[in-house]
Amino acid sequence: MWRGLLLLFMATAIPVDRPFGSDSDLVRLLDRTVWIDIGPGRQLTSLTPRERADLKRCTQPTMAFQKTGRSWVQSFYAGVEMRTVYVSVALKNDGPAKTAVFYIDVAGKPTPSEKLRINEPGDVLVEQTPGFRAHTFVKCDPPKPVVRMKSRAPDHFP
Repeated sequence: MWRGLLLLFMATAIPVDRPFGSDSDLVRLLDRTVWIDIGPGRQLTSLTPRERADLKRCTQPTMAFQKTGRSWVQSFYAGVEMRTVYVSVALKNDGPAKTAVFYIDVAGKPTPSEKLRINEPGDVLVEQTPGFRAHTFVKCDPPKPVVRMKSRAPDHFP
């Protein structure tokens, strides 16, 4: 009996990561999305329609997200690609916006690493990483790769 009570106590005392929103909401908002930083010190409201359209063309993407199994991969592009793998994420509705908290594995324990606040249409997010200034990103559409048809000429000549 004591063993059963001890197990019950341990189960209630250990914090468990419980997402606030559904996984499908998070997949809809972030899976396979590409984002571009609007630039340091700039506010979204100060951008002209032309500047915003140029950003959406995504000539130099800054960040992307992809769900892989149970984890999430965030890629940053700053000359070279840098990746962070998050073990879990919790999504919370904050009125018209949603907040996603990403967790990394630190010594076998999920630890909050960064927070994303995503607006209602899902095309603007503000990333807040502890120790860094907030970054504002606009969802963009990267150019599609050019697919070239293989010529019918032989690969080698006799």
